[in-house]
Amino acid sequence: MEIYGPNDRISNLELWILMFVFTMGSSLNLQIGYAAGHDSWLSAALGTIAGLGINWIYAFLCQKYPRKSLVEIARILFGPWLGIGVGLLYTWYGVFLGAYVLRNFTDLTGSVLLPRTPSIIVGSIMICVVAWTLFKGVEVICRCAIILLVLTVVSTLLIQLLQIPDMDPTAVLPVLESGWMPILKGAGQIATVTFGETVLFSMLIPYVTRPAAVQKTVLSMVAVVGTFIVVQVLAVILVLGEITSNQLFPSYTALTYIGVGDFIERIEPFGFTVWIFNEFTKLCVCLFATTLAFSQTIGSRDYRFYIIPLGLLILVGSIIIHPNQLDVVAFVKDVWPLYSVPFLILVPLCMLVVALMKRKSWILK
Repeated sequence: MEIYGPNDRISNLELWILMFVFTMGSSLNLQIGYAAGHDSWLSAALGTIAGLGINWIYAFLCQKYPRKSLVEIARILFGPWLGIGVGLLYTWYGVFLGAYVLRNFTDLTGSVLLPRTPSIIVGSIMICVVAWTLFKGVEVICRCAIILLVLTVVSTLLIQLLQIPDMDPTAVLPVLESGWMPILKGAGQIATVTFGETVLFSMLIPYVTRPAAVQKTVLSMVAVVGTFIVVQVLAVILVLGEITSNQLFPSYTALTYIGVGDFIERIEPFGFTVWIFNEFTKLCVCLFATTLAFSQTIGSRDYRFYIIPLGLLILVGSIIIHPNQLDVVAFVKDVWPLYSVPFLILVPLCMLVVALMKRKSWILK
């Protein structure tokens, strides 16, 4: 893969940080993994384990074929025609995911900050900022993520500490009250929505300076983020109790309960600000990976030419995909985990099998 521009090389640490902020983005507010009610912390733990398996597949492929993206690896393993098909699949996945990320951003912004501002205005501003950032190169995105990492970690830990007075330890009892099926459903949501979406980073891995350490970088990130998410889900359950699964934005709702004396209260604007920057990072990765997948599929030499048209496609998609936020949440919870299986598991797994078969054939020769 050719590198374009002076800001198109990143270290493994920068990749780790970018993936951390990307993964923590929507998990801070979306109602993902709460299908089991007060047992949802078990869903987060099991979803993290499944996420490790999903991420291992594409991390192994990218480490085995250094300096190659998942689309380029598909061309090597499947040939040019099937490779084009895989490239178009991941282009579509990136556009579709980007539309949902942008829609989630505009819906929450309209609900808590700018209720009278049309969502298309809010979405257009975000897309313009994201497009401008991508023209500057992937290294600029990583530098933004470094700042956001500090904000995300500090704010998450601070919020958990401030929520302690409102926590009820009995809210998690009895354990396994509804059986394993709701827990497994929530785990599937965590694995596919929170951790599965990181498959887009298979397009960015060729920019990493040390490809040999990619697998360690990716899996360690999943383990750390998984720990954060388990703590986050458990804290929300201890604060909200049984009403957790009925909230559109559980984490944001839990913030409204924080009140220490008469001087630390109404801190949800701070949490909202951190969340906005996380969504910005996530949308940057979605659009960047989409433009890379499309440019490599059609054999173009510069992905920047497609930033604006694909960004506009994401903007339009965010407006027309669903009539309201309730439909968005229902789709993400019930349909998206199944819809994303081919992109997250089936295609990478087929590529892994073919790669191992070719390796075995080579060894036998």
